[in-house]
Amino acid sequence: MKCSNTAVAALVLVLTSSCQAFVPSSTPNARCFSPARLFAAPLAIEGEWSAYLDETNTGLVYYFNGSTGEALWVPPTTTFPQVSLDPSKRVLAQAKQKEYKASTVAVEERPAESSKDEEESGGFGGFFGRKNQEQEASVAVQEEEPAEEKKRRFGFGAVLSAFGGKSKDDEDQVINGGDVATATAPVDEEIIAPVDTSITIDLAAYVLPHPAKVRWGGEDAVFVKGRTFGVFDGVSGAEKLDGVPLYSLTLAKEMQSLVDNKDVLSCNELSLVLTEAAEFADKSATGASTAVVASLSEEGDLCVLNLGDSNCVVIRDGKIVSKTKEIVHYFDCPYQLSEDSPDRPRDGTKLNVKVRKGDIIVMGSDGIFDNLKEEMICDLVTGNKGRAAILTRKIVEKSRTISLDCMADTPYAKLAMRNKDPDYIEGVGGKVDDASCIVVKCA
Repeated sequence: MKCSNTAVAALVLVLTSSCQAFVPSSTPNARCFSPARLFAAPLAIEGEWSAYLDETNTGLVYYFNGSTGEALWVPPTTTFPQVSLDPSKRVLAQAKQKEYKASTVAVEERPAESSKDEEESGGFGGFFGRKNQEQEASVAVQEEEPAEEKKRRFGFGAVLSAFGGKSKDDEDQVINGGDVATATAPVDEEIIAPVDTSITIDLAAYVLPHPAKVRWGGEDAVFVKGRTFGVFDGVSGAEKLDGVPLYSLTLAKEMQSLVDNKDVLSCNELSLVLTEAAEFADKSATGASTAVVASLSEEGDLCVLNLGDSNCVVIRDGKIVSKTKEIVHYFDCPYQLSEDSPDRPRDGTKLNVKVRKGDIIVMGSDGIFDNLKEEMICDLVTGNKGRAAILTRKIVEKSRTISLDCMADTPYAKLAMRNKDPDYIEGVGGKVDDASCIVVKCA
């Protein structure tokens, strides 16, 4: 089944109209998008294209170009971000799809005369009835289009395919909000497969002490509890008392005990929990520590709190798409927690980002990010498809190898040269340090 030129033109007109209230055709089975929907938050964006859920009629995802007014049922590019719905939107989408399927079936059973009247009235009812001459002419023209363009065209043949009605273009395919897949079950068995938006994680942590501190384990510490995790980098220059637990290790143990296995924390909640852990460490530990802590929900909401010069990055398709901001008082003096420090978790920088399936989160102390360039971390991530534990070890071991190379081109060497550090006067060389890393693979 094909979409007439009249139907396509009318639909694009609706999508490109102003923000004024849209009054649909009085014809019972007319189907139009309300332009008000375009002013809801988009589900995903790439360039001038945005994805929206048609909450009014079909319950499907459509793609709209705000510059040209073009609208598609399928993603406009192969790189368009994956669209996922939260649970409430998913329920709404399924309900609307059931309503729409019922209404389109009812319209298809109506006489051809009423279909013609509906098309003349500005609705799309004529399309759902028997073809008139104008629609037949449209079919003849569309048959000559390239196959790729047929997939992209904003036609109601795609809508009907999503509900079981097959167009000639989409034979044996089911289109659901832009995803095209071979049909594997009778259409009456299920209208739409539930969209699984939950993010499962494969998480691993690894700590490699400074070569001179291996005997007692070094000054870095990590913690992992459910979907909350963190890295604590002990400050080497801080004064320490023999026989007293290190501040970084105490923070990690306290966070481990304070966070519930099922907790998913916001940035403000992370700050409160870290403050409680720091207050305990102030009284019972020695030294000082930076801190970067994060929590990831099943819906993909990642919250990161960073106090100091550690880092957390989100890597997608081989590129860093989000990164925390370091916070330092001056070169080689990061913000830090200790009994004598005025710095507190509330002073840290915050990152809130939506992660997707396939994203990889890399969190690490400065022993990682001082020695590895961002592109090198991305190469390690894309070059290792195994479990998170393997990737974590690869990152740590690579940072250690480079830290021992006095001629290596490193981020720290460039920064040290700008700050006139005599050991890095030529702007090259690694920095030997404790190295701790957490990797989270989202699936």
